[in-house]
Amino acid sequence: MPMNRFLKFSGIPSHCKGLFFLIAALNLLVISTALGQSGYRISGTVKDSLNKAIPGAAIEVITGKDTVKGNTDYRGRFAVIGIVTSEILLTIKAMGYLSISRRYKFTPEHRSLIIQPVMDRDVNTLKEVVIKAKVIPIRLMKDTVEYNAAAYMVRETDRVEELLRQLPGIEIDNEGKVSAMGRPMTKLRINGEDFFTNNVKDFISQLPADMVAKIQVINDYGDEANFTGIKTGASEKMLNLVTKPGRNKGNFGNTSVSGGTNERYGLQTNANLWREKKQIGVKGSVISTNNAAGINRGISTGINYRDKLSKELTTSIAYSFDNVKNKNHQIDFIETLNTIGTIYTSDESQRNSKNNKHNVNWSLQSVGDKSYVQAGVVGTFLDNNDLFMGKSNQRGVIKQDQFNNSTTKDFSPDLNANVAWAYRLKKPGRNISVGVSAKNGTSDTQEDLNSQISYYGPGQASVVKDSVLNRIVNTRTLSRSVGASFRFSEPIGHRTDSLISRNLDVYYNFQLEVNNNDLLTRVNNNSSVGRVIDSLSTVYSSRFISHLIGLSYRFGAENLSYSLGMTAQPNLLVVENEHPVSRITRAGFNMAPVANMSLILSQNTSVTFTYNGNSIAPNLSQLQPVPNTRNLQNIVIGNPNLKSTFNHNASFTYQNSNLVNGRALMLGINSTLVKDQIVSNIILKRDTLNSLKQQTRFENADGTYSLDALYSWSKPFVENKFNVEFRGSIGVANTVSYTDSILNTNRGFNFAQAVSLRMNQKGLSLSAAANYTYSSNRYSLALGNLKDIQIYELNVNAKAFITPTISIGFDASKRINKGYSLDAKNPFLMNASIQKTFFKKQQATLKLQAYDLLNQGNYLMRSVSDNSIIDSKNSQITRYFQLSFNINLQQFGG
Repeated sequence: MPMNRFLKFSGIPSHCKGLFFLIAALNLLVISTALGQSGYRISGTVKDSLNKAIPGAAIEVITGKDTVKGNTDYRGRFAVIGIVTSEILLTIKAMGYLSISRRYKFTPEHRSLIIQPVMDRDVNTLKEVVIKAKVIPIRLMKDTVEYNAAAYMVRETDRVEELLRQLPGIEIDNEGKVSAMGRPMTKLRINGEDFFTNNVKDFISQLPADMVAKIQVINDYGDEANFTGIKTGASEKMLNLVTKPGRNKGNFGNTSVSGGTNERYGLQTNANLWREKKQIGVKGSVISTNNAAGINRGISTGINYRDKLSKELTTSIAYSFDNVKNKNHQIDFIETLNTIGTIYTSDESQRNSKNNKHNVNWSLQSVGDKSYVQAGVVGTFLDNNDLFMGKSNQRGVIKQDQFNNSTTKDFSPDLNANVAWAYRLKKPGRNISVGVSAKNGTSDTQEDLNSQISYYGPGQASVVKDSVLNRIVNTRTLSRSVGASFRFSEPIGHRTDSLISRNLDVYYNFQLEVNNNDLLTRVNNNSSVGRVIDSLSTVYSSRFISHLIGLSYRFGAENLSYSLGMTAQPNLLVVENEHPVSRITRAGFNMAPVANMSLILSQNTSVTFTYNGNSIAPNLSQLQPVPNTRNLQNIVIGNPNLKSTFNHNASFTYQNSNLVNGRALMLGINSTLVKDQIVSNIILKRDTLNSLKQQTRFENADGTYSLDALYSWSKPFVENKFNVEFRGSIGVANTVSYTDSILNTNRGFNFAQAVSLRMNQKGLSLSAAANYTYSSNRYSLALGNLKDIQIYELNVNAKAFITPTISIGFDASKRINKGYSLDAKNPFLMNASIQKTFFKKQQATLKLQAYDLLNQGNYLMRSVSDNSIIDSKNSQITRYFQLSFNINLQQFGG
């Protein structure tokens, strides 16, 4: 029987490849039994002479007349199982390294070998010989999607950001934030190692694209999970860049100076020293703009240091400071439903804010063969000053005008610390881990609130009475929490000659949150200056204690891993109010299954599924029974009888790629079901003038859920010079709230569809896209009042290189808005730029940019909250011109 029928680096029999949606818990248990393999086994980690893992190295095992081929993963690891001959020839090859060929011999007593091969650099690579082979653009691995950078157009001056924009399933918004299949990228690594601050947005615009060999999008469960193999909770999307040989160190940095119309100017600079064991980075910037509301200015600076003190121990420390001044002018139109009609509110506000933020982050990590240790401390210090001025006109059920202004000062220091330890015991697969975390945060807020309300008589157009009230509110909040975790994993039926593992995992998490709140309200009217209002003041505390006890069965093979289990989550909420004296105790208990699965159906098809549940305690504003009168026409009163909320979350992902033509298909389904959701109960009350005002209370309610599906299909053609992509989403959601204590449901529907065409050639890049978005909301209190919006948008983006050093850029978009309550323009936006590069390596750039040439920009947004639909528009200057000069200094490799 051919050797490749025994193994393909997977351990999965061929009949598993037909599984897709019908995989369930019982099927997985049957599969795990069928996956058992016999014979010899060889595994290990391939590294270079500097102890760096070599991902993507080609592994070839010759055993008798059969040959098995594979590759190392992103950590340089490989494994071959089911070997039937006692003697083999192992060959390892990697670009830029001298190949290794060694013979190994097994014995009946030693049927498994673990090796650590070291590859030396090939300094005599013949650069004159170019061998062209079919490049595979996408490769699917367990928890990882890998893109081959060689399959995409990369110019000499391109940054990683330009490369990412070409990859199917990856999107970069206008602010430079990266997401994969709709989920944000939260961490950046290079060659599997943390990179400076791990900020994806900061470094994809600095690192050159030509240094990258592969780009990996990883479902990351954390370093401790990678060490122990126990993956619980939801994963995060991590971006890992695999560099070309010799490009894993260097110095890089840039300085940019810009100036433009409307008092725009900016200075940004950064410098980074990157060695294989040490990273040092500094940055600073000053940016100022003038919009319709006034001048916005931001000053920031930071420094970070990371050092690998030994083979296992790494430490890092970072500090940043931000000083921000913002002025914002906003118009809102709000439709609020209730049992007797609709309230139509027109709001116009201006907010001036100033804040200083200090952030300090220190971490220590040690990863060895047997033990894992991680410790960290994060401190944040925020000093905020805010000036607000606004007017509100209510019509419909309530007819009033309200004028508000307030000044707020807030100082909020927070300190977080955590320690985690994990250890692999003597028996393979048996490990233990413990962790402790603590948080201490305070907030000291002083508010000076002034309100004037103009009342209209029934059916009258003139004001019948004005009411003026000035309040001073002092709030002090102390929040403390401590958490602890314990995990133990016991292998079941472990065999040293097999890559298949079975484990029984037991884990326990404890969390204690304590909040103390001191609220003092004074009234400064002419007749009562500084008088304390007892009904609006309180001393208040709450304690939330939660336990999570879990038991799960975990199975792992090369191409299949899954975990099935159950969690029990008892919790206790204790609320104590000193004025008036009261004590509320609420106990809760939730049970939920735990499941996650990752399956490689074939070389080009993978499936993942995850489910988890979590409990959330109500916050102080939801619990506190003392009225919050910051908005006199919507007084908020908490409910100390609230239960904690429990969320059920599940997600499913299917990925398929064609290795021949590069076509890629990605499907995702996300769902949420909420039990005991904390919702608002908005009640209409009569005031002293027999007019109406709103009062918001809180209740628990069931019925909140959401289900979303999204897809991305792309295909390159003409040797990857062109690429077409279709992507879209469809979703339904149901939210619940109360209006006058009557349950009100809001059924929402969202649909989005986009098609884009990209062309990348050496002298020209061009992209065009068409987008359509539809969303609707239907309230049970007003079934005939369907609220929907539609957005049609066309985009074109082009960049042409007139000469090797001169390029011009142009982009345009036409947007049609339908369904907004506010006056919605249908803008046609046009931007243009021209740039010239200088010096031998084109390190400097002079660029002239023109934004919104037709001056038609406007910012519209719709949000839905409880029984209200809010349309918002910001007033900003969108047409401006800017000239910038940037110098980029970099040296990577030796």
